Amino acid sequence: MKKNNNIVTMPKDLKGKTVLVVDDNIMNIMIANIILKKYDVVVSEASNGEEAVNYLKNNECDLILMDLQMPVINGYEASEIIRQKLRLNLPIIALTASNTEEEREKCFEVGMNDYLAKPFSEEQLLQTICVWIGKPEDFII
Repeated sequence: MKKNNNIVTMPKDLKGKTVLVVDDNIMNIMIANIILKKYDVVVSEASNGEEAVNYLKNNECDLILMDLQMPVINGYEASEIIRQKLRLNLPIIALTASNTEEEREKCFEVGMNDYLAKPFSEEQLLQTICVWIGKPEDFII
């Protein structure tokens, strides 16, 4: 449970939600898996943007956690493809080590919905995910 700006998030209601974690760093994927699986989230993985795009051509998910700096196709390009070519409207949350306003703006320009700077806490991750795929009852004001 996390309280932020008078909102309490109850992540237990994420059970069964599907999240695609896109990151070229195996440790980041492991950390996301550990956190999300505690709340019975179904996690799929891709190690670059090309794998993410190919995954989404044949599979559905509720939310994407997208690293920005990856080989083959980076997070910016992958997000543009997901929005423009695949025409998917699912939430994309950028995950990045850089925390500049320019980078944040670029994320929104390519169609990402939110932004988390690494390192982030478990509570920050869960709060952000709940904002985008939680149920109204997840929040108590």
